[in-house]
Formats: sequence, structure tokens, C-alpha cells
Amino acid sequence: MSNEKEYPIHKYFIFIFVAITISFIILRVILYFFEISPWIEETKDVDFKILLEGMENGLIDFYDPITTSDWPPYYLYFWYYLFFYIFIIPTEGLIGVYVWDVLRLILIILVIKESPKVFKNKKDLLIFYIFGTVGYSIDAYYNNVNFLIVFLLFYSFVYLEKDKKWIAGILFTLASFKITAILFVPVLLIARKIKFKDLIYYLIPFAIICIPYMIFPDYFFQMVTNWGHSDAEIQGILIIDSIIWKALQPSHLMFIALLLIIFLENIKTEEMKNLYRIILVSIITLYYIYLTTVVFILPVVLG
Repeated sequence: MSNEKEYPIHKYFIFIFVAITISFIILRVILYFFEISPWIEETKDVDFKILLEGMENGLIDFYDPITTSDWPPYYLYFWYYLFFYIFIIPTEGLIGVYVWDVLRLILIILVIKESPKVFKNKKDLLIFYIFGTVGYSIDAYYNNVNFLIVFLLFYSFVYLEKDKKWIAGILFTLASFKITAILFVPVLLIARKIKFKDLIYYLIPFAIICIPYMIFPDYFFQMVTNWGHSDAEIQGILIIDSIIWKALQPSHLMFIALLLIIFLENIKTEEMKNLYRIILVSIITLYYIYLTTVVFILPVVLG
């Protein structure tokens, strides 16, 4: 039986992603001509605006503060080169933001179309799609970069399965412009997709791309300092909630879902898989409810 007949559900989620993308594009156009809500006008595409302003600092001053956000830039320096082609599109991002929308949709459709060939369990795929839909929606609203991380890590896993480990390591390294992507490697180890000796394929490309930090240590320490920045407007019960928000905010659910399905697919017995599935999905769901309500919504409303 072909994959198309065996996993038809992925087609429906592709339609959902298309609908989400078109809806947010229409919302942006409406906001351009009409005043709807000050909060929506302030938050829609805000991450894209932050990315553009960070690029305006230039590579040398990449980690200097920006006016759009209290958070100073904290991506690894080579993000400047990855985003440069969007940054140079004229009209101050008015066209670039639509290019970013289309790129997000195309890359995620490629992931969704390929995923049934990579992951065989229908329940795990459904979880992956549902969490991915939530993450995609938030990522598309704020116009963030998490779709690119998911795309690079997914195809890193695909090439690993094809035993093309150097390509897998390079794609992983490119995804690590947001350092939380490094969690991908421990998950591969836990899922027994790689052995410790295989770390060379991931660590060497990552070490090479980090050479500028060794040459310019002040540049490195400035980035690390930015990682530890805490936003006064985003506070939870724990002191570190504001810092963790950067690594685990709801738009990252696409990335978390990918790690989850890689882990679950490695469990051989159905009983253990069901147990882990219930526990992990519950933990992720409850944590993101907490993260969204207590850490983000309540401080913003009360503030």
C-alpha cells in the first residue's frame, strides 16, 4: 500500500497550514488599511521586525541592543548570513515578510509530505502534526524562525537515516543558530539513532562554525550575556521562567514535536510506547498551558 493511501491525514494538515498562512496574510493586509486592535497591530509580525532591526546592527555589532524589543539579539552570528537574503529585499521588509510567509509554508509542507515516509506510527504522526500546527500558527503570527529549525533538523534526521552523517551534521549545525537546537543530538543518543562515536559528525561542523567566537572571545561573551537576559514583562512562578521562555515558548512546539516523535519511534514495545506517549504528551501540554497563561498572558494583562 502506498504512503499516500496509508497516511492520508497529512494531506489534511497541509490544507490547514495553507489556510493558516493565507489567514495571517489577509490579517496583515487588513491591519495595513484598518485599525482593529492595538495589541494585534503591535504583536503581529513583531519577531520579523525584531529580526530586521537586529540585522541593521551589522555583523560586528550583531549583539548590541535594539529598540523594538527589550531582549537583545542572541542567535549565533551566522544567522546574519542565513537571513541576509530576506534582509536585503527592498521596501523595509514589506515584501520580505511575504517571502518569509511563503518560505515557511513551502518548507513545512516538505516536512509534512516526507514525514510519513520517515515515521511509521500513525498515532505519533498525529501528535507531531497537532503540536506542529499549534507551533506553526504562533510562528506564523509572530513571523519567527522556528519553521527553519524544524526543516533543517528534520532533513538532518532524514540524511542520518540514509547513513549520510556528514550532511546530517552540517544541517544540524545550520539549525543551531538558535542554540536550543542542540537538544537534537542528545535525543538522537537517547533514541539510539547515533552512538557516541558518531558525535564527531555533529561536533566538528559545529566547532568549525564557532571558530569566530574563539578568535573574538568578547563577541562570544556578549552573546552569552544576551542569553541570560530576563524580560521584566514575562515572568512566571520560577525565577528562570523568563529566560526559559526564549528556549521553550509555544512557537517552539514544532521543534519539540519533532524531538518527541524521534524518541517515540525508537520504543519497540507498544505498551511502553503508549505509556511514554501519555506521560510526555501530558507533560508537554500542561507545561505549555502554564507557559502561555502564567508566564506570558497574565503578566501582559496585569501589566
